[in-house]
Amino acid sequence: MGELKQVFRADDGQIFDTKQEALDHMRLPKIKEALNEIASNNAELVQWLVDNKELIVDSFNVGTIRRVTKSERKKLVKAMEAVKEHCSDLKPCQFVVENADALVDSFRWPSVKRMDETEKNAAIKTTLAAAADENGDEIADWVIGNKDKILEAYKAGIVKRTVSPKTKEALAAYRAKVAAEKEAANG
Repeated sequence: MGELKQVFRADDGQIFDTKQEALDHMRLPKIKEALNEIASNNAELVQWLVDNKELIVDSFNVGTIRRVTKSERKKLVKAMEAVKEHCSDLKPCQFVVENADALVDSFRWPSVKRMDETEKNAAIKTTLAAAADENGDEIADWVIGNKDKILEAYKAGIVKRTVSPKTKEALAAYRAKVAAEKEAANG
């Protein structure tokens, strides 16, 4: 018997397993367009920026304390469930299987040394220069100099929900009511 699988198809007909992959694919032309404006239509640099998006974004977060997000915690729970299911018979894995819930609850990212701006910039430059094959220092300096524009370009094409005027009016009326009640109570 066959397997039923939900997939997502982009406008151009390409098929993806997850909605996020399809959305990222559909946003790619807008991201490249935004990066082209910053990089003065240097196609090679734009492609490098697109290919190394995750590395670039992560490099700017060096030296900051990392928290475990809800999605990361969910991934860890799924991984522990898989370990319980597939490794429960293996003796070396018994400790992990028996303490899976405690391991998930106590998971923290390794501590990070706090850095001042100079140290952060040096670490960012080293990371970016290593990722770029030629002219690493020049590219790293350029990326650091255009950090805000590049990070904004990576957000191109994200559809932001607009709040309806009716909702805004209702919120304003509620805030006015609460302020009036507070004023009357203090009165």
